[in-house]
Amino acid sequence: MAPYERPHLSKGFLLGTVAEDEMALRPPAQYGELDVDLVLGEPVADLGLEHRAVELASGRRIGWDLLCVATGSSARRLPDLPHAMYLRELGDARALDSVLKPGGALEVVGAGFIGCEVAAAAVARGCAVRVFEMLDQPLLRVLGAELGAYLAAVHREHGVELQLGVQALPRLKVPVLVGAGSIPNTALAERAGLATDRGVLVDASGRTSAPGVFAAGDVTRFESLRYLRPVRVEHFQAAQRQGFAVGRAMAGAAEPYDEVPWFWSDQHGLNIQYAGAGLPWDEIAVRGVLGRPPFTVFYLAGGEPVAAAGVDDHHTVARSRRLMEKRAAVTRAQLEDPSFDLRRALL
Repeated sequence: MAPYERPHLSKGFLLGTVAEDEMALRPPAQYGELDVDLVLGEPVADLGLEHRAVELASGRRIGWDLLCVATGSSARRLPDLPHAMYLRELGDARALDSVLKPGGALEVVGAGFIGCEVAAAAVARGCAVRVFEMLDQPLLRVLGAELGAYLAAVHREHGVELQLGVQALPRLKVPVLVGAGSIPNTALAERAGLATDRGVLVDASGRTSAPGVFAAGDVTRFESLRYLRPVRVEHFQAAQRQGFAVGRAMAGAAEPYDEVPWFWSDQHGLNIQYAGAGLPWDEIAVRGVLGRPPFTVFYLAGGEPVAAAGVDDHHTVARSRRLMEKRAAVTRAQLEDPSFDLRRALL
C-alpha cells in the first residue's frame, strides 16, 4: 500500500480516533502531481550497484542515477513466543484491533513506548492487561527512574497490572503483544556491500560507503555533527526530518542533517514529548512538580541539557529543543524556574 504514518498504529488507530484513510502520508493523487512513480507490492531483490539498476523479485530492473535506501526497521521478535503478536505494520494493527474487546485480556511483553501505548489503549477499550518488563521501571533507559516510576503509577491507576524486574516470563495466555524494540532492515545493503554497523552507516548528508548511494530513516546510523558520534533514532519524526535532509543532499544541497530528534507518546490521556537522542546523562532537573502535569524533566550531562521529556508540556519541550539546537547557555536554576521563559536563552 502507499506510504502511511505508523505512529497512529499504537495510538489513535487502536483508540478509534484515527481511521485508516487518515493515516496516508500524502493524498494518493499527489504522487502523480510530483512525478513520483510508486512501485508497490514488488520486493527488491538487489540494489544493482554494478549496473546501477535495481532488480525486483519479478526480474524487472529499474535504472537509477542516484539511489536512496530507506528500508526501515522490523519488530524485534522473541523466538520463545512463537504465537505472539507484534505491532509494526497496518496489518499488525488490524489483527490487534480485532482482539481488543471489552471483557477480553491482553498480555504485553515489554514496557517500552509500543508496550505502554498498547496497554493504555487496551484498558481504555475494556481489556484486562498485564505488562511484563525486565527493567525496574517502564522506559527506564530513555526517561530515567523518576519519570519511569511516575508512568508506572499512572498505568496502575488506570488498571494495568504492571510487573517490573521480570527475569523469566510466566506461562502467558494468548493474545500476547511483544514490544521489544526494532532491528534495522539492512539485508539489502549488506548484500550490496554497503558499510553497516547496527544500521547502514551514512554521513550527516546520508551518503553511504558506495558512490551515488544514499540511505535515510531508521535503517541508518548517521554521523551526527551535533553529538559527534554515529546515532540511530527509531522514531518517525527523526526519520522524516533526516529523510528531508537526505533528499535535499541528493538534489545538490550542501546543508547536512543537524537537528535534535523529537517524538511523542500518548498514554492514558497524557501527551509525553521527548527531545534528544537518548544519550547518557548524569543528573536531572525538573520544571514544575514531577507527577503533576504539566511538567518537564531535563537530562543534563556536565551541567548541559542533552534531552528533555515533558508531560502535557509541549511548549517547554519545543523551546528546549530549539535551545539545544542553538547550544544556548542556560543554568539549572533557569531550567527549573517556570517563570523563566526559555526563549530568553536563545537571544
